[in-house]
Amino acid sequence: MASEARKQDIRQMMGFLRDKMHSPDDPGEVIVSRHEVEEFARSVGMDEEAAWRMFRVLKGHAWDGQYMEESRSEEREYTAARVTRVYTGPIATP
Repeated sequence: MASEARKQDIRQMMGFLRDKMHSPDDPGEVIVSRHEVEEFARSVGMDEEAAWRMFRVLKGHAWDGQYMEESRSEEREYTAARVTRVYTGPIATP
């Protein structure tokens, strides 16, 4: 079972993703970069690496989309995803 702190971090991440999806500048699908996730994490006092890991773990639980092949870094890790849907209801905590 997830701790209250983890549940709060997930709620904050979900809010960040919902705000991105509902932005008038980004109708439909949005691109979420690692840099944006890390910036969000700093703004709410969350560890940046942990926030990126959480974003990746939440794929399929909190958001749908795909990682962008062209965003692969030298370390062979993706650095951005095209998000096509953010779930609005409660999610099962991964």
